[in-house]
Amino acid sequence: MELGIYEESDLALALALECDPAVMGELGGPRPRADVVAAHARRLAHARGGGWWFVIVPDGRSRVGTIGIWESEFEGAKIFEMGWMVVPAFQRRGFAGAAARVLLERARAERKFDAVHAFPGRENAVSNAICRKSGFALLGPCAVDFADRMLDCYHWRVDLGGSRA
Repeated sequence: MELGIYEESDLALALALECDPAVMGELGGPRPRADVVAAHARRLAHARGGGWWFVIVPDGRSRVGTIGIWESEFEGAKIFEMGWMVVPAFQRRGFAGAAARVLLERARAERKFDAVHAFPGRENAVSNAICRKSGFALLGPCAVDFADRMLDCYHWRVDLGGSRA
């Protein structure tokens, strides 16, 4: 499994993911195109600044999804959050889980993060399984604001032993 740098040309991938009702079903539904374009610009800036935003490249050439770790806020505290998406044609092949494990291994090796959190929807069995298989501990149910939508999620956390919380 390879993680590629998120690039300008990945706007088409972002639109395919975030405007798709199936992909976005657990995240409140498809996002408006303008919101995805704005999010793409933020991800590019994040990636260019040494941030942790990548594309999932299982075969060395096909860009089938996105994965990242970014600074977020939860219950008034700054945290680092991780999330992933895969286009429907490539789902259920283990790509997101493999990418999650690669990204967490990289994060451990670089000791950049003390811990990483994930908030998959409570009904998203696949993403919750990815968290469990990637070493996250389940902290319980919670409500999370995503793109001005309150989501019913599970809160997962994995300790990485890095320099920041």
